[in-house]
Amino acid sequence: MKKLIYILLMVIMVAGTACEDYLDVQPTVDVSEQQLFENLSGLQVVLNGVYKYMLTAPNGMNRGIAGMQIYNLTASPDLWVREIGNGFYFSSVFQSVRTESAGAYANNNWEYNYQIINNCNIILSQVDNFTDQPDLSNAIKGQTLAIRGWAYFNLIRYYQQTYSIASNEPGVPIYTDRATPEREKNDRATVEQVYSQLLGDLTQGLSLLNDWDRPSMEYINKDIVNGILAQVYLTMENWSDAAAHANAARTNYALMTAEEYQGGFANANDEWMWGFRQTEIDNIQTTNLFSRWNINGHRPAGTIFGDETLRVNESFVNMFDSLDARNQFSYKEEGELDSGWSSNKFRDDGANYLGDMIVMRGAEMLLIEAEALARQNQTDQALALLNQLQTSRLVENLTSSTNQQELIDAILLERRKELYSEGLILWDLLRTQQDLVKAGDARDQFTIPARSYQFICQIPDDEIGFGHISVQNPLDAIY
Repeated sequence: MKKLIYILLMVIMVAGTACEDYLDVQPTVDVSEQQLFENLSGLQVVLNGVYKYMLTAPNGMNRGIAGMQIYNLTASPDLWVREIGNGFYFSSVFQSVRTESAGAYANNNWEYNYQIINNCNIILSQVDNFTDQPDLSNAIKGQTLAIRGWAYFNLIRYYQQTYSIASNEPGVPIYTDRATPEREKNDRATVEQVYSQLLGDLTQGLSLLNDWDRPSMEYINKDIVNGILAQVYLTMENWSDAAAHANAARTNYALMTAEEYQGGFANANDEWMWGFRQTEIDNIQTTNLFSRWNINGHRPAGTIFGDETLRVNESFVNMFDSLDARNQFSYKEEGELDSGWSSNKFRDDGANYLGDMIVMRGAEMLLIEAEALARQNQTDQALALLNQLQTSRLVENLTSSTNQQELIDAILLERRKELYSEGLILWDLLRTQQDLVKAGDARDQFTIPARSYQFICQIPDDEIGFGHISVQNPLDAIY
């Protein structure tokens, strides 16, 4: 029987590495393995399929980059969710559905990242067979290693406590070969071992991509790998490497102007490092950040979500200077329970939630560098970076303190103000071991203590059922 491979549900045929528009080519489904692996063009097909899947994984509410962003949104002290009859609300108030082993989030985050890892393993098992185009093979291999490292970074943060306190605890299984029915299933490697694996992938990927020019912002180049490494080292509290990689990552990206920020996050600009363009063909509609805010008051025909689900705490709104370019809040009267502040940060083009989707940008890297410098007590340099960002956002009252702890606190607050609703604040809570406090005018007020396993997903039931996982995460305990 002819062996067929159905790559990640969305294989995209590409003749080379560059396209005028991101993956704007004819999709295919049934492709023989022999065809895919007979040359580097076939491997590029598989790699483009991985990129496509990273954004548009099926059931995107729970999977894909957009799905992870949405899942992370409400693990923030500054946002809350209207109760409008969908599972997003129950996750936002940290009911057990958010992390339990039988739930959609624990299962889909696991399956999504391991599918990416497996397809990366397939590419890596073949790419060294081709030596006729070393620049192309290095580019394919470098991107693939970086993607695999990124996927393991996602997994280790979702399925165990942060590195600084849990390096010897069970993390997630490590696989570097292709999944087959015969392959032995691995138990959970330690957190330390997973970080060692992903750092090796990212570091090797960075060296291979040093001279590669990507065709568009969807692809991972050396800047993006430096950015991921900055995130990793920040989480590991390796401040010197975090600062160095953040600085290298942001070198080619100017901060957006105040006007660009006020224009909304629907069109990429010079600050955007990594993002995905949506088209009418691959629009994921109700599973992106535009739908969560629904600023334009529309909803694609036949859909049920996207009904302006998010609100902002008034205490957070009051943190912004009146002229701050990020002060784009308006009060919505929606009845006694759901009235509250909304934000114009994510607003689409007015039809079908189309818009460019942000993953990484220069301001995040600047803030990583500033925090890492401050934690090394290089407070003058850290303050200068913080003030640079604040000035670009038209902040009237610039931070002035060079007291180390006061400056670190100011930088962490600036991260909340600059990066809200981008799915990043959960990671700050976990790595800094902070309580999640929902207070003020939040519809549901509660506190989740630092190091609570209410933040951490359980290993999925299906994975436990294979019998190779020796330790399950608790559903509700304090580490």
